[in-house]
Amino acid sequence: MNAFRRLVLAALLVASLVAPTLAFLPSAPNASAYGGIEVTLQHPQFAGLNETVECVMTISGGPAQPGGNYSYGATIIGKNTSGSSINPASGPSQQSGVFKLNITMPEEAPQTIKIRINASSTSPTSATSDTLQRDFEIKVVVPVVMKATVVNTGPVPVSNVTARFFADGTLLSTQTFNVSANGTQKLSYSWTFLKIKNGKHVLTITVDDPNNIVEFTDGNNVISRDIWIGKQSNVAGAVLSGGVVVLAVLVFLMWVQKPKRKSKSKSKK
Repeated sequence: MNAFRRLVLAALLVASLVAPTLAFLPSAPNASAYGGIEVTLQHPQFAGLNETVECVMTISGGPAQPGGNYSYGATIIGKNTSGSSINPASGPSQQSGVFKLNITMPEEAPQTIKIRINASSTSPTSATSDTLQRDFEIKVVVPVVMKATVVNTGPVPVSNVTARFFADGTLLSTQTFNVSANGTQKLSYSWTFLKIKNGKHVLTITVDDPNNIVEFTDGNNVISRDIWIGKQSNVAGAVLSGGVVVLAVLVFLMWVQKPKRKSKSKSKK
């Protein structure tokens, strides 16, 4: 009986020594130990042809989490991708998984392109790696381009001049620039949209400088031009007086069409 008790106590002692050791043994790596790869891309819904937009891509999950590396390769797919590019088109391995991409739209519009991302997630402790392919769409549209050439007719440079571009009263862009003495500065903004109503639209450029020497001949610092979608428009420039002269040239690509002539009705005999 005593021998049996000693045997039971010995077995319990062995079990108490082994159990904690087993609890701390690492489990073998397997696919269920980490979640799947996820890829997101912060990108505009649409952009103008030849326009360059900055996008932020984030890769997460997979065997790289935590402490591993993420990388990617990116291409543009469309019916005509001439002139388009992604910079950088591939990313070196890094732990954060956050990459900035400058994507230039192709020369043809309208069309929808796909940004194809091949993402990779690599484990920090082994050669284990998973990949994921995802596509993101951007609509390429024909913009209305607003251009202004700023001419400094004075003998001294002008600094920190601000130009603002508006369409139908909505601020589209603000640009700050300098103009050397007797020099010129070209400004440009592309107004993009998915849809636009037919009829009249008002494009406006304002110019301000800290010294208040820039103004139009009528005493204002605003130039506006009307355009008509589907109708004929008068594309005229304007000149600023004072130390800086601004010649605004508004260019409308593929949007301005001459109105159809009305046919004269023949009198009935």
